[in-house]
Amino acid sequence: MKALLTSAGLTLCAAMLCAERATDLLNTGWRFQRDPDAALDASAAAFDDSAWQTVRVPHDWAISGPFSPDSDGSTGKLPWRGVGWYRTVFTPAADDAGRRVYLDFDGVMASPEVFINGRRAGGWDYGYLGFRVDATPFVAFGRANTVAVRADTRQHHSRWYPGAGIYRKVTLTRCDPVHVAHEATFVTTPEASAAQAVVRVESAVTNATAQAVQAAVTVTLLAPGGRRAAEQTFALDVPAGAAMPLAHTFTLARPRLWDLGQPNLYQARIRVKAGAAADTETTRFGIRAFAFPPDDGFHLNGRRVQLYGVNLHADLGPLGMAFNRSAMRRQLEILRDMGFNALRTSHNCPAPEVLDLCDEMGIFVWDECFDKWDGTSGRSKAQNLEAYVTRNLRQFVRRDRNHPSVFVWSIGNEIPPAKPGDAADPGMTGARCSLFRAAIRELDTTRPVGIGCCHANALGMKIFDDLDLTGWNYGGQYAAVKRVYPDKPVLYSESASALSSYGFYAVPPAHSKTAYAVEAREVCSYDHNAAPWSDIPDLEFARMARDRYCGGEFVWTGFDYLGEPTPYMHYFEQMRKYPQREMARSSYFGIVDLCGITKDRFYLYRSLWNTRDTTIHILPHWNWTGREGQHVPVYVYTSGDEAELFLNGKSLGRRTKGGPVKRPANLAAGGAATASSAEKTAAHDNPAAYALDGDADTRWCAASDAVPQWWQVDLGAPTSFRYLAAAFESGGKGYGYDIQVSDDGTAWRMLYSKSRGEEQPGAIDRPATCRYVRVTFNALDTGRWASIREFQLTSEPPANPYYDVCDTYRLRWLDVPYAPGELKAVAYAAGKKIGERVMRTAGPAVAVRLTPEQRVLPDDGESVVFVQVDVTDAGGTRDPLAATRIRFALTGPGELVAVGNGNPRGHDAFTDTASHPLYFGKAVAVLRRQAGASGRITLTASADGLTPATVTFK
Repeated sequence: MKALLTSAGLTLCAAMLCAERATDLLNTGWRFQRDPDAALDASAAAFDDSAWQTVRVPHDWAISGPFSPDSDGSTGKLPWRGVGWYRTVFTPAADDAGRRVYLDFDGVMASPEVFINGRRAGGWDYGYLGFRVDATPFVAFGRANTVAVRADTRQHHSRWYPGAGIYRKVTLTRCDPVHVAHEATFVTTPEASAAQAVVRVESAVTNATAQAVQAAVTVTLLAPGGRRAAEQTFALDVPAGAAMPLAHTFTLARPRLWDLGQPNLYQARIRVKAGAAADTETTRFGIRAFAFPPDDGFHLNGRRVQLYGVNLHADLGPLGMAFNRSAMRRQLEILRDMGFNALRTSHNCPAPEVLDLCDEMGIFVWDECFDKWDGTSGRSKAQNLEAYVTRNLRQFVRRDRNHPSVFVWSIGNEIPPAKPGDAADPGMTGARCSLFRAAIRELDTTRPVGIGCCHANALGMKIFDDLDLTGWNYGGQYAAVKRVYPDKPVLYSESASALSSYGFYAVPPAHSKTAYAVEAREVCSYDHNAAPWSDIPDLEFARMARDRYCGGEFVWTGFDYLGEPTPYMHYFEQMRKYPQREMARSSYFGIVDLCGITKDRFYLYRSLWNTRDTTIHILPHWNWTGREGQHVPVYVYTSGDEAELFLNGKSLGRRTKGGPVKRPANLAAGGAATASSAEKTAAHDNPAAYALDGDADTRWCAASDAVPQWWQVDLGAPTSFRYLAAAFESGGKGYGYDIQVSDDGTAWRMLYSKSRGEEQPGAIDRPATCRYVRVTFNALDTGRWASIREFQLTSEPPANPYYDVCDTYRLRWLDVPYAPGELKAVAYAAGKKIGERVMRTAGPAVAVRLTPEQRVLPDDGESVVFVQVDVTDAGGTRDPLAATRIRFALTGPGELVAVGNGNPRGHDAFTDTASHPLYFGKAVAVLRRQAGASGRITLTASADGLTPATVTFK
């Protein structure tokens, strides 16, 4: 009989003669304790941990909070800094003696040390990358063994919430001493087409015995569905205490290719037999061919594919950093419905299961190892940068290189160029980029090595010469790269950075991208806002349509995330006058909010990216008590090319995408523009005339960040105007300037003055008659240069030309007189009706409503189900403004894991599940069934004065 190996509820099969390797999760039976003084030593096997908290792994010790309202929100206002200890016990059978035992940690934040039976067995220094501990020398077979893990986040630096603790899975592997070497297998497809594929399997066999052995090795290829496609058996002599490489090449006729719509997965199975020892390892792979033609973007399996990508940070909203496969699948499924097909793992190594899911779902991955190479990489100043980065890159590539979804290796993000001659500066240099590329190419030559960058000044420094590909962040900067490296592939690694609060609307919509609703501490969902350095989605759509040499974009971001709450954080000077308590703790960037509720922007992307399904979406909500008869703009996002809007049955007219833009004549157009200086380099050419060319995607820019700088226009003759308007490269608050006028270009009189930090007006009402108009920049935010996208002089109030592009992708009715009732949009494509959508005014709330996203709650103890929570009127219409506090109760063999509502400024703990407020009418509850448990689980949600709701899972 097989003996048993147990670990606090875990049962493992012990070794037998010719036993195969066994890998088991160590997810239960852990005990945890914070160490606030960092003075505890809990490594000894005899240490008494009976009073510690019992937890499941993956575990994020900080996500339970509490939130610290008065702290900085850049890393989430959660208590992630500190030291924590984890302990568990496992008992290997005596029959396992002589086998190898390994512990694999997929991720511990941060600087983990692992102790087995009181002895230090291993550790790692980068919290985003897994590591293996050879437990064999420390294990006592046939009796209990204690594993203790110390995590220390005090020296870790982050620009967002990084979590804390053993936040990814831990596995225990037992195998015979002659076995397939760890992470040695690499499957490549040197030739891949619908007609034929060449598959090369490389690996190695480890012999951990004291004698040389001859192993029988069988390499089998299994087609999708499990059919044997090819097989080869051969002998391999393996010296004692060494690893011997192996390689074999197969040719497959008519293979099933891995593709975005059909992610066919093969398996390479390597079986090793050496006397009584036996081992089998199976590796999934895909057969596909991709390329980056310099002038035609990205090609997959012989055709051009536009990459519709997003960036995602690693947290899972209310679940924190504790990885959960079902929650991650939910994120990807929501995004896939939007039409997305590519993921950038910003800015760190993802959980291995993320890549598994992308392999299975047909999603390409820009696989990124680091943010910066400084403290955010986990590197201490005492560690050599080149050695540290190289070591982690190699481990990263060995771990991920068999995933067909991975198509780019990225060595970092937005790393500024190093100061010349400063060896301690952790910035980019050509030598470092070349070194790190070489380290990756030693392990994988099938994918390009790139980096995400936003520092245009690096283009003249030859930093990127040896990289295969570059990614550029924001402002269409990839166009400058194309001029410097015309034959090098380029991707838009971060685009948009648009901002919005789910469900909040300000009327009128913002007149500039940085005109946030500061008094409300929200960002308007009319989708007019973006970060100072970035742009609205529509402008990025236009760039991608125009610049086909760019393979696609990765939007910042797919989901909101904890930390980095632009614009409501003290990072921005203009926000420092407000107390931290009024600043946010999670982001506004997401197309989807922190809890997985789709924002309006989701449907704007879906209307363009999802070419399979019809999209019709109306915004805003239609509850505007007190604005009866006043104008409320209405937007429709649709995959059609036109729509007709009805209010209470009355047509408000049709709108067509790409129709003529109506705006007052720009009296400055055609004038002669000059400037104190103009940027002109190999990468950038931004003359004064660009401020009058009618194109919001071009600009005049000064030659440096020095001030003062001026730009002026000669109108050719005295001209009368009333309004002035300027659209700047970045947010208007960051510029201080004077506007002067002159009749002769010599004697100037002041017309308008704005201080740096002051809100930029939409239009400046200053009537004047003159021939010359000059804008003099006298103060700039750090990192800004004097720059103007477009300048206007008009006799009527002008609209910001920055938003002209919206009419190509949105349908807008700007003057709808509010009346409660029903809004209806009927959409058309090529003159044919494709569908309609209705928005109704909600009456007084009478009931709570629960809507589960799925009805099956698996008993694996890991999978979670999300239930949406709202309140409705008597007709079932959701109240879009409700802030009702909902009480929750759960019965049956389950757990209410977390509750959230997506409010970036909310301080209710996610794990305080007794009650939670709605945020603009929404919240989400997260449930899990106990492992192995059956029976009904019932969630009840109630609120004062409302009919409660229940949902039952069988």
